[in-house]
Amino acid sequence: MSTAPRLRRLVPVLAVLVTAVTVSACSNTPATDTGAPAALSGSGPATLWVRAADEPLDKALVAAWNTANPDRKITMLTVPDAQYVQKYVQAVRSGDTPDLAAVDIANVKSLTSQNLLTDITAQVNALPYKGELAPAGVDISTVDGKIYALPHQLDVSMLYYNKALFTKAGLDPAKPPTTLDELVNAARKITALGDGTYGFTMAGNCAGCNAYTLLPYIWASGGDIMNADGTKATLDSPAVAAALNAHKTMWDEKLMPPAAKDDNGATWLTGFQSGKVGMVALGSFGVSVYKADKNLDFGVTAIPGSQGTSAFLGGDVIGISKGAKNAQTAWDFIAWSMSADVQKTVVANTGQLTVRADAADNAATQAEPRLLVANKLIATAKVPVTAKYNSLFIDPTGPYLKFLRDWIFVGDTAKAISTGNDGFRSRLAS
Repeated sequence: MSTAPRLRRLVPVLAVLVTAVTVSACSNTPATDTGAPAALSGSGPATLWVRAADEPLDKALVAAWNTANPDRKITMLTVPDAQYVQKYVQAVRSGDTPDLAAVDIANVKSLTSQNLLTDITAQVNALPYKGELAPAGVDISTVDGKIYALPHQLDVSMLYYNKALFTKAGLDPAKPPTTLDELVNAARKITALGDGTYGFTMAGNCAGCNAYTLLPYIWASGGDIMNADGTKATLDSPAVAAALNAHKTMWDEKLMPPAAKDDNGATWLTGFQSGKVGMVALGSFGVSVYKADKNLDFGVTAIPGSQGTSAFLGGDVIGISKGAKNAQTAWDFIAWSMSADVQKTVVANTGQLTVRADAADNAATQAEPRLLVANKLIATAKVPVTAKYNSLFIDPTGPYLKFLRDWIFVGDTAKAISTGNDGFRSRLAS
């Protein structure tokens, strides 16, 4: 996810290589549940490009693979998040192609639209656990029935809530909000505690943060901000109005701290961590950040809307580059990384979510049940379907952030919709 990579770097880097060596005793061929994919060309050492924000897990996976497969080692190159897509496009078109690409799940449409990934449909269909894989991760990587990538490293947005503040405000910490009305009412009761306490916060001037955390409120209200094929904005839909009006109400009633309006993501986590904010929507990576504070008793739940709950599926998918010289090794690595043993050990032990539903309940999530909540949200989490994701939703000068700010903080709904539609049309046409 291209939300706020600097926030993910707050998560402590675990000693994942120790775990990797332990798991590397597995066979030097893919585990038995990886299916019997059709043969691809090239089975020598391979190269893998990863995003800087997601480096720790990939280091662990590569170390485990290389120990078990000394003749087919993977060489990993870490690319800065903001430069990844541009550098990858240049590499493939120049012929200096990495065999494997772990790409932001929201950007895979940009790569498939440029025909930069290899069709792996036959290999995927041979996997006995295909139906266990994160649905949105597979769907976003599928074009005209052909699959070009699979879920690799996942994160989901959730609603975090302070249990102590819930109790103090007369709310049941075992029953977090499941609707927008409940969200706003909980924010009112927590803010009423006084002493500089606020019910809710958001990073009001961070485009990516609000793609990741605010879009689920819209999805959970029965609609979307764009049409099904990602070619047109639907900013005047009832679902958009329900979600944004709830946030506008919380801002207008001063249920958010004043700093929320201009927060670019730099202080997004701190209010909740200090115990002065009751609720915040954040990625599942926040569990590792917040649990380090033994004085913070928090819970997590799905993000509510007017018609249910939802989540944004962030993280990476992984595919084989068009023109890869060692495509068979690349596929074997992908299949091995998704095996149940690797998911339950290397992946889970780094504090990451599993890409398979049948691996979600493991020793790590039993020890940290909040990650099990996150794992279970993967089944219904969504991803915006557009090849223009960065331009629309991540660019701080893009139409999405201005649309939100005009609606929530300025309070001019008509202007927000009109200007927003113009901005979306312009970016989609470029």
